[in-house]
Amino acid sequence: MNLPILSIDTSVFWLKMGFTHLLDLNGYDHMLFLWMVFLYFTGKSYRNLLAQLSLFTLAHSLSLALSALQWISVPSLWVERFIALSIAFSAAYSYYTLGKKQTKVWISWMLIFLFGLIHGMGFSGLLLSLLGHDSSIIAPLLYFNVGLELGQILFVAAIAALQISLHRYSIRGFQNYQKGSACIGFLLGISLFITRI
Repeated sequence: MNLPILSIDTSVFWLKMGFTHLLDLNGYDHMLFLWMVFLYFTGKSYRNLLAQLSLFTLAHSLSLALSALQWISVPSLWVERFIALSIAFSAAYSYYTLGKKQTKVWISWMLIFLFGLIHGMGFSGLLLSLLGHDSSIIAPLLYFNVGLELGQILFVAAIAALQISLHRYSIRGFQNYQKGSACIGFLLGISLFITRI
């Protein structure tokens, strides 16, 4: 199968759409989720962070593609509700595991993959609305997803840098930041869920 080739301007357009949608206010729920998931990071476990981010990217890209190609279909209202719950649950889980040296790692990985699938479906509606029904979707999907992932990496890098700095400055202050952030994330997730009922 020959993939449609986009012009440079069109390619840049879809890259920019994916990138800016994540990093502006339209993608705040996605960024809030990533913040809650990586609250644990202090600079001591780069491999774990990169592996988890890669797993999330894999799941996110998979469901975005399947949804945008309309091979799977979940009502957008339910997807938005599940996204809100993923924020609240991730915040609660992060709070519960703070300071615990031994946690069941497979639970974190399973949740990251599951919630990655949900978040990917959330972006598919935007992509389809921008494309229209008569447009070829394969190439725009690719560039849109690359833009999303670049934005995601930039955001996680900024969060990581902030948390490393806080941890080096004051361990106690960093622990308070973790607890406060988890509480804020939980309340925002529940609030989003209520508004989407």
